[in-house]
Amino acid sequence: MKVRSVRLMTAMALAAGSVTASVAVAPPAPAASVAWDSLTLSLSSQRIGTRTVTLTCEPTGGTHPAAAAACADLIAANGDISRIPPFRGGGCGGDYDPADASAVGYWRGLPVAYANRFSNPCVAMLVTGGNVFHFS
Repeated sequence: MKVRSVRLMTAMALAAGSVTASVAVAPPAPAASVAWDSLTLSLSSQRIGTRTVTLTCEPTGGTHPAAAAACADLIAANGDISRIPPFRGGGCGGDYDPADASAVGYWRGLPVAYANRFSNPCVAMLVTGGNVFHFS
């Protein structure tokens, strides 16, 4: 009887191991609640107050009024706003209205946290390529 219970326990352990192995090899299910490229963008200054929009890329969406252009800039910079070249086709007045620009969310599944202060909202828009913060 003792030999039989050891064999039974060994058979059960082997069976459990094969079930565990098949579960471990299965690919993880994608997380439906986290968008691949999803950002919340904010721009605030004393004159404009705080403006906030959402932006999703690949596919393009959200409440950003220039979502396709903003996504194009972000895709070219691999989601790094500080790497987007400044917009060269315009200028800003010299008004001093400190503007805080921020972005939080995910880019290609990795967390994004961007924050910078500019001399005014126009400068914030132009320095970051002209599209990402073009919603004030």
